[in-house]
Amino acid sequence: MKSCSTTERNTLLSQCLCVLYTPKDEHFGIVPLEAMAAHKPVIACNSGGPVETIKNGVTGFLCDPRPQDFSLAMAKFIQDPQTAERMGLEARQHVTESFSTKIFGQRLNRILVDVARAKRG
Repeated sequence: MKSCSTTERNTLLSQCLCVLYTPKDEHFGIVPLEAMAAHKPVIACNSGGPVETIKNGVTGFLCDPRPQDFSLAMAKFIQDPQTAERMGLEARQHVTESFSTKIFGQRLNRILVDVARAKRG
């Protein structure tokens, strides 16, 4: 799906085992963060934004953009749904600790303070 309503997204996330995120070289996608916030691990291309947001083997899997690599990652969750559940819990914690509005605000504030200090000095 390229786009869906918030209600549709929440329904899909509540019923899925994991989220497949297939854009190659995406700069920074919100979909993996939304999935991880909903306790779902993400299988994504090993390039672009997902490299910065997904912890490979912890909150999901980063794969080369080949069908075989994606299918092997999907098979891990299908064969062991408890792994998907465990990684989903890790994913939620990772998003909360690294990408929440509060954390973003704190990081932005630090950058602004550093820039202001550098201009004074």
